[in-house]
Amino acid sequence: MMKNSLMTLVFSALTLVTTQVKAQTPASSLQDLVGVRGSGGEMELKRRGYEYIKTEKSATDSYSYWRETSTGKCLTVRTSDGRYQSLVYAPAFDCRVAQSSGRRITINFPSGSHCGTYAGRINTGDTFLLNLAREQQLIIEQSTPHDYTVQAPNGEYLEVIQTFPNDQNQYWTGNQFGNFQIEVASVPQGRPIDIKFCAYSGEGE
Repeated sequence: MMKNSLMTLVFSALTLVTTQVKAQTPASSLQDLVGVRGSGGEMELKRRGYEYIKTEKSATDSYSYWRETSTGKCLTVRTSDGRYQSLVYAPAFDCRVAQSSGRRITINFPSGSHCGTYAGRINTGDTFLLNLAREQQLIIEQSTPHDYTVQAPNGEYLEVIQTFPNDQNQYWTGNQFGNFQIEVASVPQGRPIDIKFCAYSGEGE
């Protein structure tokens, strides 16, 4: 009797492991994102119809969870050294609990200034709000290595058009105007940030 129970237990454990391995299969349509920087990957996943759920840390790696809106599949992305290392489909329960909504932080530009700043602690999911005009260049300068995405009022994500050596990224608003959202995709654990937002008309001043 004990022997049969032991065999049943072993079989159940093997079945569970097999199920988990099958559930974590590579997302074949996303393998072109292996090796890209986290910020670029975030924008691309959202463009391809994935909804961000949460991020978990494990030693030097981080694992972000995404839900494919068309199928409901759960995607796990492993990031190391700031770049995507693997993208696999995971069990649905991994995406069951969504991360709580982050803060919305409005950045104001003092009278006569083209720039606004924020210094302090932030969490993944926090969003900076900037009211920008058409045909402006936005320059974001950061003193700490965190990833973020820039979303225009129409829902599109802006691409970096130029990168400067002192950790500055330049964007172009084009025909969009209103509230632009800069969502924090990842942050250095336990470290405050210092970030500067500058907006210039035309080709800059």
